[in-house]
Amino acid sequence: MSDLTHGPHHAGTGCPTCDPWGGRPPAAGPRLATVKLNARGEDFRIVQLQGQLLVCAKQHGSCCCGWDEKGRMPFDPQAQWGDEWERRKIRNRVHLSFTGCLGPCAVGNNALLLLHGRAIWLKDLNQFDIACAVYDWIENMLSDGRILPPPDRLRAHVYERFLPPPSHDYEPLVTSAEATADGLDRLDPVCLMDVDPTTARHTVEYAGRRIAFCAPACKKQFLADPSAYLSA
Repeated sequence: MSDLTHGPHHAGTGCPTCDPWGGRPPAAGPRLATVKLNARGEDFRIVQLQGQLLVCAKQHGSCCCGWDEKGRMPFDPQAQWGDEWERRKIRNRVHLSFTGCLGPCAVGNNALLLLHGRAIWLKDLNQFDIACAVYDWIENMLSDGRILPPPDRLRAHVYERFLPPPSHDYEPLVTSAEATADGLDRLDPVCLMDVDPTTARHTVEYAGRRIAFCAPACKKQFLADPSAYLSA
């Protein structure tokens, strides 16, 4: 078979190059948990994550971070943080957001990592290779299921901005929303929006299942690398 015949259109066909599982579903990772929420009179399912990384960026309204004229390293948020986040395939566990001012401007460039119920502040992120070190640390903590001490590369960049809580006991603020471990069923695997596969205009048959997308862009992105979105 010529390599020219391989590509996204071969997904789910049993082709040993494009479909290494031979038409069978790939080995499943942990099922994703979702919570049912109501907004504007409609019900939605929202994926529950293990954390979120917020990066302060000039392009998103920061007052200091990314400003060369203020002594901070200028950077393209997508090239510096977004591309590596995509490459690590952790979008279903840790969300990435680019933000305006996070606060402690004197020590920028800044980022805030929320993981396993902890707020981890990162300062002076003014080296181009430091994003990889941050992601290495995140992946290690995801693998261990707990907060780990910062590695030597990041020790000088981590600090405690918030005062310790009065108690270490965790209590949810609300109990009305019921979490369910039902994976990506009815969810666009790229943007994680709730999509009804029976009415969706953009779908694909992949590894024995019908996957629905909210828009053509999500479908195209999925077909470029399906395993990046089917692994929890």
